[in-house]
Amino acid sequence: MRFIMQLFGIPLGYLMWAMYQLIHSYGWAIILFTIVTKLLLIPLAIKQQKSTIKLQILQPKMQEIQAKYKNNPQKMNEEMQALYDRENYSMTAGCLPMLIQFPIIFGLLDVVYRPLTHLLHIPSDVMTKAAEIATGIIGTAATGGYAPEISIFNSIKADPAAYAALGSDMLDKILAFDMHFLGLDLSIFPNQVITFGLSGEAMASLLNPIILIPILSGGTALLMSLVTMRNAAGAAGNNSTTTIMMLMMPLMSLWFTFMVPAGAGLYWTISNVVAVGQTMVMNHFWNPKEIAEKMKAEEEARKERERQEKIEAKKRAKEQGRVEEEAALSQKEQNRRRLAEARRRNAEKYGDTYVEVTDDDLK
Repeated sequence: MRFIMQLFGIPLGYLMWAMYQLIHSYGWAIILFTIVTKLLLIPLAIKQQKSTIKLQILQPKMQEIQAKYKNNPQKMNEEMQALYDRENYSMTAGCLPMLIQFPIIFGLLDVVYRPLTHLLHIPSDVMTKAAEIATGIIGTAATGGYAPEISIFNSIKADPAAYAALGSDMLDKILAFDMHFLGLDLSIFPNQVITFGLSGEAMASLLNPIILIPILSGGTALLMSLVTMRNAAGAAGNNSTTTIMMLMMPLMSLWFTFMVPAGAGLYWTISNVVAVGQTMVMNHFWNPKEIAEKMKAEEEARKERERQEKIEAKKRAKEQGRVEEEAALSQKEQNRRRLAEARRRNAEKYGDTYVEVTDDDLK
């Protein structure tokens, strides 16, 4: 996992570094960085939304196949694949955008977790030395946690003299780095400032403004879930499992942002806000209900086209069979049939008696 985070963290780290060089504010750099990366992922979000709507439209047909062949898994799989082929749908089309986003998210978190590497470009040998010193001061639990560089950064700020071995230039560069944003120290872990009980200290900890970050993260995640559920309902409804998952996300976001540095919580909060805005914009241009209706209309048009093609094919086959049949007859027999048909029409038209065609009539 750490390898994936660092692998994607390298290119995204340079993007975050560019934002920081432009703004010279850690908090605003995170906000701008989050917005830019979200914009870069818009094509994947659009593709995933269209694929999700397509899958919702196919759900009734899939359920019919599952019910019909529940005792024959092999036949069920064959019919499912045939359905996907007919509807030009791929299961991987909906999963691929989501799978691509996971390593990108890990890379984004690596950028937030390692500000000294990505924003200050502190060399790896210096960071290794700093980690060795920090391990002796704050222990391996801090230096081996979610964000070891932030723990090291806080330790350096608390006791710069202990890190004199890093060199004055590097030490001054780290100490000059400011992780405050709107009065909040984004290097703080919210769970480390919260205490419980009836003491004055416990009450003060609950009033610490840093807990606004996890609360905002959970609140914006809830808003995103509600918007997502409403739009999904516009396309094809929700089931209980989807609803539970949607409501679990805000709780997970709240818990997660309590356990990580406030900078990561700020990223998560802004990411949720941008996602809500992105969803609303996409639904304006790619409305789930309108897309679902369009896809249904296309399906009906395709069925009608196939029906007409079958009718034309039967008509062509019938005409072709008549031509072949006539070609197989002798010229005399063809003349007999034509004359007989002409006599029948005249008899019907004038009320005469139909007279059979004889060989003498053909001479």
